[in-house]
Amino acid sequence: MFWFAIFAATVFGLYFWREYRIQQQDLESATAPHRVGERYIGQVLTLSDGIREGTGKVKLGNRRWSLRGPNVPAGTRVRVTGVDGSILIVDRLPG
Repeated sequence: MFWFAIFAATVFGLYFWREYRIQQQDLESATAPHRVGERYIGQVLTLSDGIREGTGKVKLGNRRWSLRGPNVPAGTRVRVTGVDGSILIVDRLPG
């Protein structure tokens, strides 16, 4: 009976350790919900609405994202340089 208890504890321990590791890998993944904006870093966008007073909006995929960056008029090309929560940080492209 003692050996069965040791075996059962080992099996349960390994199972929960495996589940923990899978969960950690999912959280570190680039497709994790809290990191979804990072996939747009480096992407060049043409703004349909300009950025005024440092903020603006853009539609990427099926979602509207808030933008933060320099004041630019509509039609300007910008590059996504970072993410702050659910806000994309952009810089104006030269030219």
